[in-house]
Amino acid sequence: MNLDSVSKDRLLKTLLPRPRRVTSVSGDLAIIDRAKIIVSGEDSAQALFAAQRLAELLREGFGLLLPVVSSNRGEAFQIHITSYGTTSDVPLDADMKGLNEEGYRLEVNGRAARIQSPTGKGLLWGAMTFHQLVTRQQENMLAAGVKITDWPRYPWRGFMIDSGRAPNSLPKMKRVIRICSAFKLNSVIFREGDDELAAVRYRTNKLGSTNPYALSMDEVKDLVEYAYQYGVVVVPEIESLGHSTAKGFYYPDLVNGGFEQKYEGIGTHIRKSHLHVGDPRSYELLASIYDEWFGVIKSQLVHLGLDEVRLSVEEQAKHLRLLLPVVDKVGAKHGLCITPIIWADAPATPPEYRDRVIRCLWSYAEDHVGLDNEWLVKQGMDELSAEGCQEKVFMAGGSGSLHTPYTKSDYPDAFRNLADWARWGKDRQNFIGLCAVQWSGNMLDDWLPDFLAAADYSWNPLDEPPPFEEEIARIRAHLARLADSAKPKLDEVDRPAWDAIWLDGKEWGEDIMTGKKRKT
Repeated sequence: MNLDSVSKDRLLKTLLPRPRRVTSVSGDLAIIDRAKIIVSGEDSAQALFAAQRLAELLREGFGLLLPVVSSNRGEAFQIHITSYGTTSDVPLDADMKGLNEEGYRLEVNGRAARIQSPTGKGLLWGAMTFHQLVTRQQENMLAAGVKITDWPRYPWRGFMIDSGRAPNSLPKMKRVIRICSAFKLNSVIFREGDDELAAVRYRTNKLGSTNPYALSMDEVKDLVEYAYQYGVVVVPEIESLGHSTAKGFYYPDLVNGGFEQKYEGIGTHIRKSHLHVGDPRSYELLASIYDEWFGVIKSQLVHLGLDEVRLSVEEQAKHLRLLLPVVDKVGAKHGLCITPIIWADAPATPPEYRDRVIRCLWSYAEDHVGLDNEWLVKQGMDELSAEGCQEKVFMAGGSGSLHTPYTKSDYPDAFRNLADWARWGKDRQNFIGLCAVQWSGNMLDDWLPDFLAAADYSWNPLDEPPPFEEEIARIRAHLARLADSAKPKLDEVDRPAWDAIWLDGKEWGEDIMTGKKRKT
């Protein structure tokens, strides 16, 4: 039995992210009761996990119970789906030249399917594509016959979780990581603090000690290791100068500046405070945060923040010069050469660090991406985009928010902004990553369409993406196929919050830190 041509064509055109090379082949694979998933190659926990994750998704989505079998054939990383007990039905080229570490090759025909990659992570991404090829036709489960050779344009494809402004529970974040991994996003920027909240309870300082929703460092380690299994690295964003009001709650002598933000019926929050520049205690506090994170992270990327600081450029530059050696010293303690990320509106990177520090350009969804945008030029976009520039660049966009509930940017603006960013960096080799930002609220499911758009555009940027209506329908259809999105467990959904205030419907509830309730 085969898929009809219309259904098969639609299935291949809606793969997310869009593969680089796709060729339809005659013959579709019927997945029957005696089918099995065979994983072979070098001893790799990641390869085995890729096969197990595929089996899990096929069980959740289609009720298929396919056993995972390890083979000792010794071939490069492979997953083989077959009903015939053999691993020779699909003779793919074993030469992996031309594929980067996240690339993969996938072929499906009427007898079997095989996924190959140079790495376990690439095998996971190939398995996620195979899952999308499976569809139900009457009572039969079929995988569309196809040949795919695929690899990403950007090595870093990320999304953000803003726990510095609203609590996100560990079970909910794990669920979101599973969803994002299914579409080949490979990094999450975890904002561990902001003006509103200190979201981590540290062992060596006071931060988070009075926040009942702060993660312990044991939970942080759990999150980091869990995400890594799914091909996602957790990159902490540690606000290292501005956005420090929450630090002032615990260390009032180290923080000043800021202004009042009024919240109706709640009172005010102080926003945009900053640490004291040049005060040794500021760097001691930051070093204690770095020390705990550097002991658990799985990559060498660490985001230092440094945006929107209400100090002179000279003072900010002085702080950056003092800060980077602290990062290096703590990194060396853990055997790491840290790659710092800083928002691009920070002062220029000191010359001796320009081969290592990543500048992160950012804009709100409503903003135009280009050199006619004064805000981006102020961030140094013209120099960073110039031919021959060696400084590494991340791009961040896709949303924005106001300080009132549910003011996330509209999806059409977010999608356009992310597509523009991906296209802007496409032919600039120093542009190495795209991140879909998420600020203010903790309703991460509302941001999932943005995250998936970023997954699509950062994997394979298009010169002109399809109309928004087609894109959002495609993304929602994919989310509907995943139980984690369509039917999340009750303990994996959090009470809505915004700017450290619980919400009652679309109204302010009580302040998370003070317990003060909105006046009625």
